[in-house]
Amino acid sequence: MKCQLRRGLTATIAIVLVILLSACAVKKPPTTNESIKKSLPPTTTIPDQWTSAGTNPVPVPGDWLKTFGDPQMEAIVKEALRNNLYLQAAATRIDVAASTVTQVRSQMLPMIAATGSATYLGRYDEKSPSGQNKGRYNASSVLGGVSWEVDLWARIRSQVAASRQALAATEADYASAQQSLAAATAKTWYTAVYTRMLKSFAEQNLSLKQQSLELTQAKFAIGEAQEQQVAMASADVAGARSQLSQINNAYEQVVRALEVLLGRYPSAELQTAAAMVPCPPPVPAGLPAQLLERRPDVVAAEHNFDAAFHMVQSAQAARLPSINLTSGMGYLTNEVYQKLRLRPWVWTASANMTAPLYTGGFLKAQVKIANDNQKAALFLYGQTALQAFAEVEVTLTNERSLREQQQDCDAVLKNISRALELERTKYEVGQVDLGPVLSLQGAELGARMATAEVQYELLANRIDIYLALGGGF
Repeated sequence: MKCQLRRGLTATIAIVLVILLSACAVKKPPTTNESIKKSLPPTTTIPDQWTSAGTNPVPVPGDWLKTFGDPQMEAIVKEALRNNLYLQAAATRIDVAASTVTQVRSQMLPMIAATGSATYLGRYDEKSPSGQNKGRYNASSVLGGVSWEVDLWARIRSQVAASRQALAATEADYASAQQSLAAATAKTWYTAVYTRMLKSFAEQNLSLKQQSLELTQAKFAIGEAQEQQVAMASADVAGARSQLSQINNAYEQVVRALEVLLGRYPSAELQTAAAMVPCPPPVPAGLPAQLLERRPDVVAAEHNFDAAFHMVQSAQAARLPSINLTSGMGYLTNEVYQKLRLRPWVWTASANMTAPLYTGGFLKAQVKIANDNQKAALFLYGQTALQAFAEVEVTLTNERSLREQQQDCDAVLKNISRALELERTKYEVGQVDLGPVLSLQGAELGARMATAEVQYELLANRIDIYLALGGGF
């Protein structure tokens, strides 16, 4: 008996090994270069370098926050990354995707289960020759079983590969969400700082308008100005006061938006800097081909395509026969076993094959759905890459234009400041009254506002460049 059992087990193991050795392998998805080539139109080629003039092919820095030399902004961004609730919600999706991998992978492992039952059976009016009651039996069982589906055609393994690619895509999406949040927080911080500067400019403008009104009123009193001029100066003061009120309101709204990003209550109590930092030197932009492996949303799109690729193989394998091996053993007794005095220990082993013959087109439709999903994922990958390339090219071009505007604004401010200095000298020696000085002070204030606006746009565009390039932090 033992020899027969041993031979049976040996034969079973041999069969299993043969099945495993003949099992299909999981197909490998295309490489990044192959995928991007398939995803783009035949007429679209990726250049070796960025087409924007003056770009630096040096690799993108790893921590773009530090390039600004602004510790306050860095601290604000780190607080947002730590406390933002949307980002925390995105982090949970990684755990869900990881659990999905475990769930799908579990189908490759044997499923072990145990069952047990116990009953007691007795018959009425059945007595032994001695007059004692008989016909009482117990029926009980404790059985353990193992079931394992042989993944002969790589149906389950393809699903596991797809779930791992989906996990990688989710992790890349989370990295993209981190970068987007960091960029949004930094831009909102500089928007708040810029608005605070506008608030200061508006206060200075109101002061100039009030001085001009006082001067016009004094001239009107001695007959050197008309009442119409006094009315216009009064209107200028009212307009400047209204502008200051609008900017104050805008500043509070920006600060509240920033506080929400930080996970704080929007009380408009956050203290911002009084001035913006200068824009860092031109950014190293790397090469276009490097963007495909560095920018997280492009990486996520590629992983999504790879996941769809694996699901095609899984759907095709579902149309082929499946083999399931089962085995079990345990304790089993009932009335018959007890009357025959049989031993209650039992074991069993079996192999089942199921081949789908007719499913009403269900499996065929599953294959078509998987193929269509793969095509859609490929097109989305190409579109995501093109959009990423466009964002880099546009932001690099914007920086060059803004640098030129900054030079012009600096020249305007320098000349107006020189003219104001000369006019003040004339005022001090009595050649002119205060009117021309106030007029030039207003012009200088306007030039300073224009310079600050370009400086803000440079900072915001630089943040957009780092976001477009997929720089870390």
